This record gives sequence, C-alpha cells and structure tokens, in this order.
Amino acid sequence: MTPRAAAHPGALLPGQRARRLRLAAHQARLEQRAFWRNPEYAALTFALPLVLLLVLGATIAGHRQPVTNVPETTLLVPGMLAFGLIVAAYANLASRIAVLRSDGVLKRVAATPLPPAAYLAGQLASTFVTTALIAAATVALGGVAFGAVPRAGGVLSVLLGLGTGTVCLTALALAVSAVIPSAEAAGAVTLASYLPFAILSGVFSTTLVLPGWLSRGLACFPVKALVDVLRAGYAPGPQHFPAAGLAVLAAWALIGIVLARRFFRWHL
Repeated sequence: MTPRAAAHPGALLPGQRARRLRLAAHQARLEQRAFWRNPEYAALTFALPLVLLLVLGATIAGHRQPVTNVPETTLLVPGMLAFGLIVAAYANLASRIAVLRSDGVLKRVAATPLPPAAYLAGQLASTFVTTALIAAATVALGGVAFGAVPRAGGVLSVLLGLGTGTVCLTALALAVSAVIPSAEAAGAVTLASYLPFAILSGVFSTTLVLPGWLSRGLACFPVKALVDVLRAGYAPGPQHFPAAGLAVLAAWALIGIVLARRFFRWHL
C-alpha cells in the first residue's frame, strides 16, 4: 500500500479512477441509446421546445417591444432555450430518477459490481449531451426561422448561462427526486415545481409585466435568472454582463449539490 493510499483509505488510485470514468462513459452511451429508442420520450424532451418556439414565434412575428423596439422573437428564442434546458436537465432527470428508484432499478444497481457513482455519472453525462443538443437545435432554429441569434458581445453570456444553468438544474433535479414519493407522482411534482416559475418568469411571453416586488422575488430563483442571463446575450444594443443572474444560478447549483448529497436515496 502506498503512503498516499494509507493516509487516505477511501481515495481512488489512478487506475480505479480511469476505470470508473470508462464505466461512466459506457453508461452514458447506453442511456443515450435508450433515450433515442423511446420516440415518445425523445419527442417530449427534444421536440417540444422547438415546436413551441415555432408556434409562439409565428404568433408574434413582426411585433416589436413598445419601448426598446426589439423584435419580440429575438427575446422569445432565449426564453424557449431556457425552457428546453428546464425540461431536459430538470424535469425529465428528476422524473427518471424517481421512477428508477420506485421500480427498484437504483436499488439493484447499488448491489451490482458497477459503482453507483459511475452509474449516476453516466445518467448525468447523458443528460448533459441531450441538453447540449436541444440548446444547439433551438439556437439554430431561432436563427433560421426568425433571424434571432446571439449578439456578437453576448455569446459569452449565452454560453455561461447554458453551462451554469445545466449544472444548476441537474443538481436541483437530483435533490427534488429525493422527495418524490412514487413513480406516479413524478410528473406532477416536477411540473408543479417549475411551470409556475416558467410562466411568471416570462419564458413563454416577452411582454409580461409583473409588480416590482414579484419580479424582484422571482429574480432570486433559478428559472428567472436563467431567462435573464440568456436574454442578455440576445438583446441588441449595449448590455450589462449578467453577473447577478449567473451568481443566482451558481448559488442554486451549490444548494442543489448539498441537498442531493444529503438526501439522495438509492431505494424507497
């Protein structure tokens, strides 16, 4: 036994770490195959934000913001981008983990030679891949259908929003999955935990006007912060760097990680 291993008995050796990374990558590939072989699940996750973008965008095409004169479709695209992230990285992941726990799959995985951490890392990696594909498709569709693309100085804001938002939402998904009591309740619990925030945060509307106190309160939650950060990258003209929104996302990511580490369960 090496001195380092003796000093840290729970530490992984380099060979063990490499093996776990290979197992996690293999699990991620399996999860991606399962995702795309389930057309209903893939359509709900991947196509829904794109269809909503086309439908809602068609209803406001040609309309402009009354004060800034910005095309409303320019602000709708980042809203739909945020919605796609929420569906893939939060709602579907939380529901899937809850269903796997309720069906006993997580319990059986924990009893196999596959390290539970590698299995969970594979789930997360597959979610990151799906989220990245949805984001790319939404950005491309927004540009082709409505000419809405991130401004030259806003690309960094969009990339940081996507990265920080994905980590935040997946961490919260793992935390929320711990309180979902059954597979039957998974959809209802996840929907109730994000849809009101999405509506009030202007995900589906570019002209929503809220009382000041409500707008300030929503800005403390990740959905509104994500929408604000992404829209800061799309809105034309000089824009402040969305440091406040990114800080909110980072704070909620840390909260989600802490809660997930504390309350995540492999069985009911």
